[in-house]
Parts: sequence; structure tokens; C-alpha cells
Amino acid sequence: MRKIWVIAQRELWQSYTDVNLLLIMLVTPLALATIIGLAFSGINGGNAGISDIPVAIVNQDNGDYGKRLVNIFLPDQPSASFVTDGNTVCEQATPSDSSNAVSITTLTEATLLDDPEAARLAVQNGDYAAAIIIPPDFSANIAYSTDNPQITPTTLTVYADPGRSVSPEIIRGITESITYQMVGGNISIAATIDTLIEYAPLRPIFGTYFIGLGLTGNFQPDFSCAFDPNFNTVQLDRQTIAGEESTFNPLVVFGSAQAMFFLLFTAQGSAGSIMELRREGVLQRMMVTPTPLVSVLLGQMLGTFLIGLVQLVILSLAFTIVGSVINGAWSPIWGGNLLLIGVVLVAAALSASGLGILLSGIASTPEQASIIGTVINMVMGVLGGAFFAAPQIPALQPFLWVSLVYWCSNALQTLAAGGSNILLPVLVMGVIGVVTFFAGLMVFRRRLAS
Repeated sequence: MRKIWVIAQRELWQSYTDVNLLLIMLVTPLALATIIGLAFSGINGGNAGISDIPVAIVNQDNGDYGKRLVNIFLPDQPSASFVTDGNTVCEQATPSDSSNAVSITTLTEATLLDDPEAARLAVQNGDYAAAIIIPPDFSANIAYSTDNPQITPTTLTVYADPGRSVSPEIIRGITESITYQMVGGNISIAATIDTLIEYAPLRPIFGTYFIGLGLTGNFQPDFSCAFDPNFNTVQLDRQTIAGEESTFNPLVVFGSAQAMFFLLFTAQGSAGSIMELRREGVLQRMMVTPTPLVSVLLGQMLGTFLIGLVQLVILSLAFTIVGSVINGAWSPIWGGNLLLIGVVLVAAALSASGLGILLSGIASTPEQASIIGTVINMVMGVLGGAFFAAPQIPALQPFLWVSLVYWCSNALQTLAAGGSNILLPVLVMGVIGVVTFFAGLMVFRRRLAS
């Protein structure tokens, strides 16, 4: 046992004095996951971190409906003339019970501009996610009146920034909903008035009464509540398609994958270390002493295991700090069950160190170990979601089980979501670690014998 520990100490010393290896082990995965976390900052903790979307509004319409549209995004702007003045009592719609509901003014940060071309240029420069351009004939086309009984199709432009995938679609959806509401209200007015006009000749008494109200000016139906911005029916409810609260956290998803992905490179460095010992003749001299090969490889594996475990612990703490800074509150990255977190990290470190021993048996030189290890690590990283959401691609799902990155990420994401069913991924990683160690031992023994 003492010989195993001495060999492990040598591996620890060599690794923690190698600046390049430290960069691969700690700095690179932390930097990548932090960049991803900052890019999607706030998209966690059950909230879709989308708010204050910058949008420009250009109102070329002098009518009421152009003002109405502007007033929904900018309540401090002049209201349309058909908004209630206090004499009409409107019954407000029942608000959503969801705690995730947000108002349009919270979701967006609107700015009123005068020039459509200036608005388009500002969107192209990235100043706004989208620009809403209201045409001059907007109100005239959609408004119903006795002088204009025909609602005319019109075009309202939403000019979007192609570099943003989500925000412009949200602005477009909101604008379409508001416009449809306006058109729907005018269709209701037209249907009401047309029905009364059509019905009046068929019922003489009602027709006489209806005509009398019109002649005296007392027939003034009030449809203003349908257009009051205080009773707008458009709202955003931040939910997943299953109707459950969204809990996507990019640091959890990509952080877990990146941590395991770069741990594989640490194990690859261990394999290269054994190759260097063999090239320099140190391994052969150790074999002359009463030190069996299994002890040498166990010492190497123990050193790699401890290095990997420390690496995972440091990255977990670093991800937690980064996530807490982004959220503005302490946010344990993998949840609060420290015992299960420790079990996963131990299993992950064991599997990677076992794979490193197998790699040292397969490769003949450090250069060959580097090439083979890089290929294996990249395949596991792709399948495990270190670069994109491969686990959700149906064509790749039959191959996921071969990826240590997938199993580690799966277990850590389960813990982060508050679950505890991690038995399968822990068993798979543990079995892979043991099997690859003994496979590497057999191959290495044959290589030395030859």
C-alpha cells in the first residue's frame, strides 16, 4: 500500500506543478461555463430570464389605434380618445394565477422614434431587438364606422435583429396579439351595428324605437372597454410546454458536461505520464524491484483519481460562486444534498481514472495517447452535451450510454433539479472505472511482456 501511495504522490506533485495541465483542468472549463452562464444569465430558478427587451416604436399613424398600440408599450404616452374617461365602468378580466406572469412593460423597454429608417438602422446596429413600424393608414384601415364600414387589410412592420433568436419573436407575438385584439374589437362593433340595422326592418316596433334613438342622438353604444390599455388581455406566462415552471440553468447543463469533459483530459494526461515513464526507462527499473505492475497502475490510478476529485470539487464551488453572482443570491449549483453530490463526483473521478489506465495500455507513445485520448474525449463530449444538446437528438440517443460525460451530467442535473434517483448513472460510471482499469492492466501487461 505504501508503494501505491508513493506513486500517487508523485502523480499529484507532477500534475499540480504543470501550469498547462492546470489550465486544462480548472481555468478552461470554468471560463467556458461562465461565458455560457453570462450569455444566458437569469434563465434559471424557474424564471425565463427575459426582460427589458429593447424595442423601438415608430408611429406614423395619427389615429386612435396607433396611439393605442404605442400606449400599451409606453403607458406615459398620450392615450387614444376612445379610452374610458371614468364615466364608463369596465369589468377587468381575471388576472392569471401564475406567479410567472409578467406585464408587457416589464418584458420590454420601448423607445419612441420618429424615423423608420433610423429605427431599422438602430436594430441593425444591435441597439434594439426589434422595431415596430406603424403605417400612416393603420387606424383608417382597421377602424369601423358608418363612413368606413369595410375593414381593410393593412401591414404593420416588425423589423427584427437576425442576431437574436428569441426576443424578436416575442415582440412579434405581442404585436400580433394586440393587433388582432384591435381588429377583433372592430369586427365585434361591425357585427353589432350591422345586426341591429338588419334586424330593425323585421321588427317594426323595435325598428321604430331604434330609429328614434338614432334621430335623437341617444343611441351611442360604448365599446371603449375593449380598447382600454388597462384591460389589455395580452400577457406572457413563463411556462414550459408541459405547464410546469421552467428551471433551465445553463451553468447546470453545460457546467456539468464541461466539468466531466475536461476531467477526461486530466485522465489523458495521466496516461501520457505513464508513457513518459516507460520511454525514460523508469517503469522498467520499477519492474525490477519487488513492485508488481498492478501496484504501479493502482498508484497511478489513485493519483489520477485524487486529482480528478479535487478538480471536480473546485469546479463545483466555482460554478456555484458564478451562478450566485449572476442570480444575486447564494445558489448551490447541484442542489443541497452534499452526500449524493459527493457520490457522483467520486464515481466520475473513478471512471475517468480507469479510462486513463486503459488509454495508457492501448497507446505505445505519449503522442499516440494524446491523439487517441482526444478522439475519445471529443466523442464523449459530443454525446454528453458538452457542446450542444446531443441527448435530445433522437439519432444519437442509442449511443449515449458510452459517454461518461452524459452519465455524469445526467446525475448532476438530476440533483440540481431536486431529484435523488442517480443510482443508474453512478453504477455505470463505477463499473466503467473498474472494467477499464482491469482491461488496461491486462493490455499493459501484454505490452510489457512483448
